[in-house]
Amino acid sequence: MSFMYLNQLIGDESLHLVLFLLVTGVFVYTELSTWHPLLLPTYMRTKSFGSRFTSTIKDYRSGKYYKPWNPISPVVIVSTKKQIAELSEAACLSQRAVYADMFGFKHTMNKFEHNTVDHKLIRTRLYSRLLQVNGPIHLNALYPHLLARLEVSLTKVLHVGGASNGDVSLPIAQTLRQLMSNIMGFMFFGESLSSDEEFSSAIFRYPQEIVKCMAAFQVTPSIMSSVVHAILTNRGKAMHLIQKRLSDCMGEGRLSWDEPEHIKRFTILHNMTELTESSDYWNPELLSQSLLGIWFAASHQPWMSSHFIILELCARKEWQDTLRQELQQHYPLDYKSLEQLPLLDGFIKETIRLNPLDTLAIRRKALEPYTFSNGSLSVPSGSIVCVSSYDLMHNPETYVQPDSFDPSRFLKQSLNGQQRRFTEVSETFPIWGYGSLACPGRFHASLTIKMLLSQLLLRYEMKLEDEKARTKWSWETFTMPYESTRVVFSPL
Repeated sequence: MSFMYLNQLIGDESLHLVLFLLVTGVFVYTELSTWHPLLLPTYMRTKSFGSRFTSTIKDYRSGKYYKPWNPISPVVIVSTKKQIAELSEAACLSQRAVYADMFGFKHTMNKFEHNTVDHKLIRTRLYSRLLQVNGPIHLNALYPHLLARLEVSLTKVLHVGGASNGDVSLPIAQTLRQLMSNIMGFMFFGESLSSDEEFSSAIFRYPQEIVKCMAAFQVTPSIMSSVVHAILTNRGKAMHLIQKRLSDCMGEGRLSWDEPEHIKRFTILHNMTELTESSDYWNPELLSQSLLGIWFAASHQPWMSSHFIILELCARKEWQDTLRQELQQHYPLDYKSLEQLPLLDGFIKETIRLNPLDTLAIRRKALEPYTFSNGSLSVPSGSIVCVSSYDLMHNPETYVQPDSFDPSRFLKQSLNGQQRRFTEVSETFPIWGYGSLACPGRFHASLTIKMLLSQLLLRYEMKLEDEKARTKWSWETFTMPYESTRVVFSPL
């Protein structure tokens, strides 16, 4: 699951304004401190400042907000399948180093080490076997329990505060975040642990705290990062609580972990411990830290993707009927049938193609200087290399009329032997990454999205409470939902 997806702090409009004022103040200070005492340079800087300040205001008002200083641009490769494969596999081009820098894992993930290639193969093999190889088998076994958990959660959020006619208006971002946390918490940690109020609250807060720190780290001196982290996270209370509980379940308390065996053996927590039992590298502390990282990676894409899918369903009500008919034709749904619905797959893929959470993908940090094998590009140490997911998914040679919304394009592609399923990895649809480091948890993400959508479509008509309100905005290369967006659910 891609690491780059942001959440509530920078989607909340009031906090958005505070952050805007803060970075504008930093920008003003930076500009003033560099003014030359002579009149002409002062005038020219004033003019430049005014132009850039006006541009920043315009971006903010239009739903686009960027850092007002000029960041170092990443090296973007928008080219061949061979280059993308090489980018994905080169040992010194690190995936986790990119996101460790972006989200400040040194502070937010308890001194997580990232600028190294040591034991990369051991970690990759574990994650692949844990999530990609065993994942579908375990998800199939867990499906009835996950469905029951989802039904309880839906009842709780959708039956509170409803109107007399049964309609319910909910802030969709917050609602989806909570629902997805409940479902994925069960996948990761089982029924007992994910239902524990203290632990459940911690795993819900922790990803949001990382994102708060990420936003704050961009506008504060690096020397202040530890202080900023302590303030924003209450000294990492959620992080330490989660890791302590996980370390216990993966170490001394493993045998006394109170979870029914028919659920425990299919959870990520249990299987991660089983797969590393005879390893000299893995210990309970490292396992808990790594699982904490996987949880953070899994916490954004499902709810944010679901958010934009529901927005498209609200804008295209005829597709609600189309997808509902497909679901009813295959009812009752199980794991296998839910993963093989072509119209649902096509709608999800087309939504994400036109609404990528990040316009860049397959980001890597060069841990040392690197030159691509064909000599086309040399990358200095410390640089970021990536591809443009936006360009790849708007290439007219791959997607006819790329700006039009047409889920059926994926049905046509499948007839020509090309990919169709949402979980398939391709250089033309790079949301999962590529190669051996392609997101191993994509099957878990896909299932949570499809489970939620199927249950909502079978039970409710959906529409925006205010169809004229803005629903998304931009932070650098990321597309962000507004926390204020509300969706009305009307029982069928």
